[in-house]
Amino acid sequence: MKLTKLFPVARLAVLAALLGILTVAAQAATSCVNPSGSNGCFNSIQGAIDAAAPGDTIKVYPGVYDETAAGRTLVDIGGTYQFGLFISRAKSGITIQGVDAKGKDIKEFKKVQALITTEATNDFGPSGIFVEGDHVTLAGLGIGTNPPGQNKTIEIIGDDFTLQDCDISDLYGSVYFGDFAFDTGTNTSHIKTYRIEGNNVQDGVSIDIGNGAGMVNTSEKDAKEALKRRIIRRNRFTNSQYWPSISFNGSDTGVPWFLYSVGGAIIKENDFVNTLVSNDPFDLDREGHIRARGTYDNDEFDWESYWNDNKFNAAYVVGPKPPRNLRAYSYLGDFGVINNVRRIGAILEGEQAHAQPGDKILKKKGH
Repeated sequence: MKLTKLFPVARLAVLAALLGILTVAAQAATSCVNPSGSNGCFNSIQGAIDAAAPGDTIKVYPGVYDETAAGRTLVDIGGTYQFGLFISRAKSGITIQGVDAKGKDIKEFKKVQALITTEATNDFGPSGIFVEGDHVTLAGLGIGTNPPGQNKTIEIIGDDFTLQDCDISDLYGSVYFGDFAFDTGTNTSHIKTYRIEGNNVQDGVSIDIGNGAGMVNTSEKDAKEALKRRIIRRNRFTNSQYWPSISFNGSDTGVPWFLYSVGGAIIKENDFVNTLVSNDPFDLDREGHIRARGTYDNDEFDWESYWNDNKFNAAYVVGPKPPRNLRAYSYLGDFGVINNVRRIGAILEGEQAHAQPGDKILKKKGH
């Protein structure tokens, strides 16, 4: 950009903006964590987070970290809570990166060397790691259980969250997106984008996207651009439970904390293994690999791509023209009737139970 071609006021504005960018870049710093706190490092990840500025990187060296973040207040709902790790809105843009003993970034989940367990006791379902800030990245980490109570392994209410190359081992846990800052006036989510890529999602851990996440209601162009940046790719899912590995949860489910519609995502190059074996109607209503239920824009859910561009040990779909056009069904949940359910199922009997006259059932076998 040639500043001499701008009016004087515009030149000053551009110079101020450039200086602001340079200031932010200059402020970004890198700190480190190891269990002993030696070599100038912190001995806890939360200690490093609390000392970090927005945009900083925290390098986590090999070891086991049992983390507690007590006395934390949430901007949108208030109240004081204890999480395991807490990344506040004031810490937006930070990266927590697992490294090896030499300080080299871990870029494969098979090579993670830092394991995080948490001590969360918050009363809206324990949230081991709570991400309030925007543009936060967790990468190259092992993430385990929350012994005081299992529910949400990671809870995300910030926009543009990235979970990459992590190994998540929290049976009955969840990577859970819910929009505390949903704009009811414009019917638009604060959580517009996210990226979940290259992770090992171990048995019983699910990806749950609900309560307004991914709703962009400003323009068709904005909605399409945001959809391109909601990505679930190259993950490995292992599941023996009755709930799906990936679930999108809008309103019209009877569930009181699913208040708003949700948007879809690009889901590709994942490997799904579901070993549930059951003839229980309860299980057959709920099981699956990928599911959407309640209110959502089905045009943002490319079921044909989900079917063709992912690997499954066994998968089934039913509908008038599967996999593009899937049958929607309803079932009775804990809080009432759950409507508008579509899915890629894991058990043949589940799809047979919801088939209508003229429907077709497709099966896919892999591995």
